[in-house]
Amino acid sequence: MVSLIGVSTLFSFESYQDFLDERAKGAAGIVYSRVRNPTRDALEAKIAFLEQADHAIGFASGMGAISTALLALLKAGDHLLIAMCCYGPTRALCDILLGRLGIEVEYFDVAESHDLSGRIKPNTRAIYLESPGTFTMQIQDIRAVTRLARAHNIVTIIDNTWATPLYQQPITLGVDVVVHTATKYIAGHSDVTAGMLACNADLYRIIQPVAEILGGTLAPDDAYLVMRGLRTLAIRLERQGATALALARWLQSRPEVQRVYHPGLPDFPGYELAASQMSGTSGLFSVALHPPAPDAAQHAFVNALSYFSIGVSWGGFESLIMPIGDSYREAPQIRRSMGIQDEMYRISVGLESLADLIADLEWGFAARKAVLARME
Repeated sequence: MVSLIGVSTLFSFESYQDFLDERAKGAAGIVYSRVRNPTRDALEAKIAFLEQADHAIGFASGMGAISTALLALLKAGDHLLIAMCCYGPTRALCDILLGRLGIEVEYFDVAESHDLSGRIKPNTRAIYLESPGTFTMQIQDIRAVTRLARAHNIVTIIDNTWATPLYQQPITLGVDVVVHTATKYIAGHSDVTAGMLACNADLYRIIQPVAEILGGTLAPDDAYLVMRGLRTLAIRLERQGATALALARWLQSRPEVQRVYHPGLPDFPGYELAASQMSGTSGLFSVALHPPAPDAAQHAFVNALSYFSIGVSWGGFESLIMPIGDSYREAPQIRRSMGIQDEMYRISVGLESLADLIADLEWGFAARKAVLARME
């Protein structure tokens, strides 16, 4: 663990020759913090080790890592295949920025991931996965995708935020580039925004200069906070994963619940595939209620909760809930593909006790029921 934070924006030298020698090292030289910083170096080394990669790069946000990977590996005229369940801002990046740059973006349903050969084109240059997805936890067949990609000289990228490198190591499954929103589980305290990218040496030589030019660098103070989070990642994930799975099982017994979307449940589509790719499950899952309640009842449900705060993001030590039933109303194809229901909530389980979280949800269900009774 680094005890000192290298907050300097620049690094000075005793002699001009020392400066020239260090600058001649290029990206390996410590001259300016946008390019390299000792504190960020320490974090990057840890992430590379955990992901079994040659290198890692730290960014100021998860989108910094995602956008840098895509912009570095794609150019006008290229074709990108991307999982339909991808993170919303990733979709916006693809639809808006990549489209403007002349890059053809094509989304595929997760059920197709076992064989994407019918979607491969002569100009397909990258396949982007997010497994599990972060709305309905959809699983993609990583091994099948990477086998196909390597046969066609296509680069594969995966968002590994849900599982973290502790529960899924995509590079060992054949993936070329791994990205993380380190804001979530890796940092774990909801007090720092960060992103990470891990890859092997050949792609690092392509991606690192783009990261340097784009300038979305992770600040040294933030790198230190992410490393602080790494120290407790294993114990946090173990606790949050166990509590979330127990809570998901309890929710399955509730009469209000139509379906629980958790890859650790045996009746979850992709359960066996998930078990073959991941060594554990984290604390994020979704639940659909039925019959879909009017807005007033949905508001009553979430407003009655005390332990669950209402908010975006996830992966911190405090539990969150976010209504997602209105997501992609303007895009029915996405809703169908992701299985989004009219009354649906995404739950991020923190470090509170299972008993407290169950009691909290019981209060919410009671409030929802009371509103529905008054509306009859």
